[in-house]
Amino acid sequence: MAMARASSGLQYPERFYAAASYAGFDGSPRSTSKAVRAKFSSESALILYALYQQATVGPCNVPEPSAWNAVEKSKWSSWKKISDMASTEAMRLFVKILEEEDPGWYSRASNFVSEAVVDVQMNQYSSIQPVVENGNSFPETKTISTENGSVVEAQDKDVVSEGFGSVVVYDQWIAPPVSGHRPKSRYEHGAAVIQDKMYIYGGNHNGRYLNDLHQA
Repeated sequence: MAMARASSGLQYPERFYAAASYAGFDGSPRSTSKAVRAKFSSESALILYALYQQATVGPCNVPEPSAWNAVEKSKWSSWKKISDMASTEAMRLFVKILEEEDPGWYSRASNFVSEAVVDVQMNQYSSIQPVVENGNSFPETKTISTENGSVVEAQDKDVVSEGFGSVVVYDQWIAPPVSGHRPKSRYEHGAAVIQDKMYIYGGNHNGRYLNDLHQA
């Protein structure tokens, strides 16, 4: 499938991995600490490192480095401060900061954007299976990935914490809780009309990315 070259061509998480590869956080020879610090200021390099770790590894659970190792101690402290941040938000903030530091990164990264996406999807082949409920088929709701010959079911285990009540999003359609309160204003959100109902998911509210789900 052709890869769009416009700045909005890649969606998440592919856009994040392309940005990480460009910035030098992909494990390649250019991803050494010196190479990253040469591209960005010390403060920006620390923030990008922390966001990358939070997005790819999760909360910081490694032991605190010795105070004698100032560089590792700074990296650990930056990562520790954002341990409560969702991985999806860390991805978006990583790309946002990179765009502020280097507005033309996407066009310059066009030579290896495709490679970055291929690296992430290596040895993974997906097949889409529809979920049938009440006789209606909803495609693209469950992904089964084959990785190194073994079958792994990919599930989104993010729990919706914004709004009222919790909705655990797996591989089936469920009725979200209904509330009379007005949801937060937002943009960059997702929306879908299913049968006679509209669902609104996530979005940006005052610079913060939401993970809530509303039924209208």
